[in-house]
Amino acid sequence: MTTITRRGFLAGATALATTGLGTPSLAATPAAIRIGTVFPNRTGGSFIRASVNDFIGSAGRIGALLADAQIGRSVEAEGSRLDILLASSPTPEAAVRAGERLVETGDICALVGGIGEGQAEVLAEIAARAKIPFFNVGETSDAFRREAFSPYLFHIEASDAMYIDAMGQLAAQLGYTRWAVVSDTSARGEAMADRAALAAEKSGCTIAGTILLRPAFPVYFTEIDELATIEADVIFVLVNYQDQFPFTVQMEESGIQTPVLFFPYTITQTRDFIAASRNRLPILNPRHRVALWDTTDTRPGAEEFNLQVRARYAEPADPTAWSAFHAIKIITDTVLATGSTDAEAMIAHLEDPQTSFDVAKGVGVSFRPWDHQLRQPLATLEVDEDIVWRQLELSSRIDIARYTGSLPAGEPGPDAAEWLDSLGDGPQT
Repeated sequence: MTTITRRGFLAGATALATTGLGTPSLAATPAAIRIGTVFPNRTGGSFIRASVNDFIGSAGRIGALLADAQIGRSVEAEGSRLDILLASSPTPEAAVRAGERLVETGDICALVGGIGEGQAEVLAEIAARAKIPFFNVGETSDAFRREAFSPYLFHIEASDAMYIDAMGQLAAQLGYTRWAVVSDTSARGEAMADRAALAAEKSGCTIAGTILLRPAFPVYFTEIDELATIEADVIFVLVNYQDQFPFTVQMEESGIQTPVLFFPYTITQTRDFIAASRNRLPILNPRHRVALWDTTDTRPGAEEFNLQVRARYAEPADPTAWSAFHAIKIITDTVLATGSTDAEAMIAHLEDPQTSFDVAKGVGVSFRPWDHQLRQPLATLEVDEDIVWRQLELSSRIDIARYTGSLPAGEPGPDAAEWLDSLGDGPQT
């Protein structure tokens, strides 16, 4: 773990406050930039949580608080003021109430949220009715991107297709060229299984067999017997995150030892989930993972962000902390660049092919015009199988996994957008 010195802390604070903010236009800077955020949040004591989504919701709240402190100073230097409005949403119903309240009384220019099942959908509807941009920081579903598309909806969280393509590239790097794919019989599960076939084609690999499970079914030994007959180098487990443990535990009990790659649902990217997976699956816990972000990334910009989260909140920078912070940063960059909080001006800037943003991922990123998905590199990490897990010890929480690189593979050419678009669906998909 990196030791945080006072000099390092101050350097990180300065870097976060100044790096990559958009150049203000000649138009007058708005007096205030007011952004509403809606996240599930822990309740009661510091280690009592209302639901599994509070793990990722609390990280999102941390990112928003850090943005308020760090980006707020840069906004003030431009003659404006950043106001981050925080609302808690343990359920989609609560998200509706919180989102409508922020829109009706908060005078906000943008809304950030989407953590927890069903929350992105309801918040996107609220933002579309209010005609303000909504930035999704927690929902990966491809169907949501197609069915809820509106000019006001933008995605910071990566999509199902981006993650599956990244899994494919990682598998190819590891020499896993024959895949067994396990998904479920839901519409999303079947779509993800189909999408894995395209990922295999793109990465030069083959699908040796596909098995679909019934969601939330307690016993999978019949399907596991079928899986055992497939000659594969790796098993892609694409089932919903609630079923990942029961299914993989039963695979271990049946004696399967083929390496496994888990689909990186937002909750499964947290340090807590990685630790639970390692402790419950001594054989089949995935040694390698794909993630939106990793707290051990030490590249310029990334390390400063990670150190700030650790120093201020005594937590690892889980991916939703990164996505919430950079959603707010992208909004403020946009307002300062356009000199306006008007939604149409903001959307025009966000959609402009010449617009790119610094999000501490080593390359400028931008939004795809056909689905408003942020095209961006994804992290790869390796799990430490030996470190002792202590949930209340920060160094243990950080060191249980380490950043090993990013995807797409190779280096970007003159057109970084084309390189980044190797992850995810094109406009005709």
